[in-house]
Amino acid sequence: MITGLRNREKEVKMSDTMLLDVDIDSEEFHLTLMDGSKWFVNPGDLPTVATWLPTSAITLEQNTDSMFDFDITNRSEGVTIKAMQVA
Repeated sequence: MITGLRNREKEVKMSDTMLLDVDIDSEEFHLTLMDGSKWFVNPGDLPTVATWLPTSAITLEQNTDSMFDFDITNRSEGVTIKAMQVA
């Protein structure tokens, strides 16, 4: 298993994972990954996330953005969105 990093007191594993659930509505823009982590998606990236399939292979990478401090990349499409971990 790849070593993770600490973010908001929760370990985020820096490895390939699969998108489990896309939960999009007008108040909560969340992705839930197979490891149970929940991510608040940058609202500007919602049209992109809406096209992702539950079997999309994704990667997580921390960035220097002050609010959305992670990039989530859909490897099969080569598209990256901004997000922050909420749980």
